[in-house]
Amino acid sequence: MKIETFYNVFPWHANHFGSLHGGIYMSWLIDTAGALMSSISKGNYLLASVDYIYLFKPARVGDLLRIIAEPRATWNSSVEITAKVCVRREGREELGAIGTMTYVAVDDTNRPRKLDFRIEPDEQAEKRRKERLERKEELKHDAEELIQFSTFNRTYIRTIYPEHGFGNGILYAGKMYLMLDEALAIVAKLYTKGNTFTASAGYADFITPVKIGDILEIQGSIAYTGNTSLDVIAKVFAINHYTGDKRLVTRTDFSFVAIDDNGKPRKIEKLIPSNDMEKRLFNKIEKERDIRIKLSKELQSQITCN
Repeated sequence: MKIETFYNVFPWHANHFGSLHGGIYMSWLIDTAGALMSSISKGNYLLASVDYIYLFKPARVGDLLRIIAEPRATWNSSVEITAKVCVRREGREELGAIGTMTYVAVDDTNRPRKLDFRIEPDEQAEKRRKERLERKEELKHDAEELIQFSTFNRTYIRTIYPEHGFGNGILYAGKMYLMLDEALAIVAKLYTKGNTFTASAGYADFITPVKIGDILEIQGSIAYTGNTSLDVIAKVFAINHYTGDKRLVTRTDFSFVAIDDNGKPRKIEKLIPSNDMEKRLFNKIEKERDIRIKLSKELQSQITCN
């Protein structure tokens, strides 16, 4: 089983230098994987985790994107899905992006429900599932706010309206990634004092849903700087404006490349961690970054658009 969708890149999908907006790029991946999950689950579902999203090739106005989503493994109520983007330009296709996500089927009260569809997980799939569960358990005990210790940070806040959600009253994942990319790109642009483009999104494990009517708060902080690239870490919170209750939703990390007016990488200033907490965060992100770069190279060598 698989599903394909097609998108034309129109001017309103592009940023001011003509490339497909990174948040839209990621949301289209999530949309296609979600359409497949809808077919499998035959009902409501939620995005449970994102393992990674890599944006290899920029798409530009006029390009046609073919997005293919396929299930890789299933468990009792969840499905791991990989979606890839093939960018079609001048009669040929090139791999543009790829992401792996896990969705969970839910009932009308957003509780997990059993699936009939079955793909037996292999050893690697079970390993990825174990890592997701371990990350979620760790995240449950990590409510510290980034703005308390980070040197360079910004906070993005907005109300979640019905136009952002599913019929089940939950913020749609593709909309969340649009907001995440916008929020974290702002942090990257302000720090580098110029344009940036989104290169990848790291893992994100969702421990509570964001409901329509909640206030969404994204705290973004510079967590790594290289010669031309930087990582912006995010913590996402949902706030009930009636009670003031603030819930941690997820943590993630976006990588950006600073570019000049010609779209070429440009050098950026290095950020020196200012306290022990920030030093530990920088070291953690640097290790995760090395793993992501290695996986990115492997995927580009293995995945094709055939």
